[in-house]
Amino acid sequence: MLSRKPIAHVGIAAIALLALGAQAAGPVAQPVYKAEQLSRQRFKTLPDSAVIERNGQRMTKAQIRAQAVRQQGAAAAQMEAATRQFQARVEQRRAQFLQRQQAQLAADNAKAMEAATRRLQADSTRQAGPRDAIEREAAQLFNRSRAATTADDRAQIERRATDLLRQLQQLGR
Repeated sequence: MLSRKPIAHVGIAAIALLALGAQAAGPVAQPVYKAEQLSRQRFKTLPDSAVIERNGQRMTKAQIRAQAVRQQGAAAAQMEAATRQFQARVEQRRAQFLQRQQAQLAADNAKAMEAATRRLQADSTRQAGPRDAIEREAAQLFNRSRAATTADDRAQIERRATDLLRQLQQLGR
């Protein structure tokens, strides 16, 4: 009858030889994939440890993904900086536009005020002419007409008012 011990030793010895043989042979070489020959779908299915050659440089899929993330971050930072610069330029041009518009408005207002001042000065320097005298007398007649009690007073006021009206029409009013 055979002993079980020698068979067990033989089994352990075989396992040890296999392990030593695997170590002696070294790691199993992974295939190198050419980036130009990979489709997106095939790239997605590769493990992160897959070696890919791109532009003569070998990198793992994980390294390529990390590099892509860094590049996207840099591109996003560039876009943010460009956006801030653009917004600053727009705000600067807006401020310049508003400043020019306000200056133009102030100039237009100054011209209008100057014209109004000239008109007021011309009106105030004009001599009290016949119109002013007629207008004053008409105002006095109006006040007298309110207080007039007799028919003669009213008739006299009416005649004078008619004369004043005729005089104003002759003056062009």
